[in-house]
Amino acid sequence: MFQLVGDLSVDTGSWFRELYDTVESWIHTKKVFDPAAPEERMEDSVAEAVYELDRCIECGCCIAACGTARMRPDFLGAAGINKVGRFLIDPRDERTEADYYEILGTDMGIFGCMGLLACEDVCPKHMPLQDQLGFLRRKMGITALKNFFGK
Repeated sequence: MFQLVGDLSVDTGSWFRELYDTVESWIHTKKVFDPAAPEERMEDSVAEAVYELDRCIECGCCIAACGTARMRPDFLGAAGINKVGRFLIDPRDERTEADYYEILGTDMGIFGCMGLLACEDVCPKHMPLQDQLGFLRRKMGITALKNFFGK
């Protein structure tokens, strides 16, 4: 899972860099950034929800405690699922639910989680990982049904 650096020290940075490439952890937009333009206004409730999911300190505790990640090294884990959820609710990101389904809609993503929720038990920031898991499972389940029935 994490590369051992030394006695009781692991490299979580390499794992997280690979994760961010996998989940495309950046705002996808066709808008050209203008540093002189005023920042776009976001609803306070949305900004607070984005902030809540951005509080992850990338310690890797959730991944280390995850039973699924121990069995499947390609599993995104709570940190990856949380990161995708953060961009899904961000109004600046222009990806569709089908785009997110491409990332999460496999056993590597949301449907691979066994739901043991050890991730939430060990999170030092008390992230709402169980809430994210439920939210994204519902979202991706609906997207899967739409894809299946062609609607």
